[in-house]
This record gives sequence, structure tokens and C-alpha cells, in this order.
Amino acid sequence: MSRSFIPGLMVLSLIMLVRCGKSDVDPCHCLPDQGQPVWFQYRYVNHAWGYQDHGWLIDGSGRVRYFEYPSDFRTPDSTGYLSREDLEHNLAQTDSLITTIGQEELEAHTALIPAAAAGEIGERTHRAYDAGTSTLACYLYNSEKDAYRYILLGISGDWEQFNLSEEAGDLVEWLRQFNVFWLQD
Repeated sequence: MSRSFIPGLMVLSLIMLVRCGKSDVDPCHCLPDQGQPVWFQYRYVNHAWGYQDHGWLIDGSGRVRYFEYPSDFRTPDSTGYLSREDLEHNLAQTDSLITTIGQEELEAHTALIPAAAAGEIGERTHRAYDAGTSTLACYLYNSEKDAYRYILLGISGDWEQFNLSEEAGDLVEWLRQFNVFWLQD
């Protein structure tokens, strides 16, 4: 190793040690994981007039990947988290590509996730009959749990419920462009 490499490595190690030790930087240990397999999810389920179950996942490369009638689609555990294995399992349920989002656009929207994660969830209200349930959500990595937190952005259909943060509202508006069933006012 060169002599200039060793001091640089020591400085980098010190920065990482100080950064990781500061709990005020990220008190929930929920900074975005740039390598996470799934950022956003849409799922529509309806049991009226025949069973329907379809949706899409937006992966770490910005691909909007479609699924229909997934087998063993994994949902958050009782604490609201999924493992990386669970997200990869769900991603394996996809069978086609809807579109691809550019990296800059994806990064701009994933940057909104931490603020959306802090949003309060509003009251659930009845909206329609036989419309099913459309759910938009995103995921945020928690390093302490080594798992991904499921963040509800909004529900539309028979029942309506929204994450009340401004960022969640912005994400819902953006995600609705990707072939989403959503009741309008």
C-alpha cells in the first residue's frame, strides 16, 4: 500500500465512525438504501364481480415492473417491515416491464420518502362499493433492523385513506401516472 493511501483510509474510517455514531443525523435509522430492490409499490385487489389482483413495483433501477395474481406476495410483518429477501421475492413475481424511469427522476422522488415516512396517516373513510382497494406505498431501509419499512402513501377504492405529509401527496400524484386505478373527486 502506498503511504498516501493509508492516511486517506484512516480519515475515511474516522468520518464513517463519527457519522455512524450520530443518532441525531438519522434518529430512526431510516436513510434511503441506494441498493434496495424495491422503492415503490402499487397493488389493486378486488373481490367483487370476480377476483382481481395486480400491480407493479418500481425497482432500484427505475423499472416499473408489472405483476398479476402473484403467488405468495409478501406483506409487512406485524411491525411494518419486510426483509430484503421478501422484497426480492415480490419482485420475482413480476412478469413484464411497463416503463423505465430515468435515474434523476427516480432519485428526486426517492428523496421524498424519509419525509413521507414521518407523515401521519389520516382517517379511513368509506368511498364506494365494489371498487376494490388500490394501495400506493414505498419502502425505507432501517439499518438498525436491517429491513425495509412499509410506508403507506394512500388508499383509494371502497375505502380511502392518505398519508397526510406533503411529500406523500406529491408521491401519490407522481405514481398515479403509472397505470393506477384511483377514484377522483
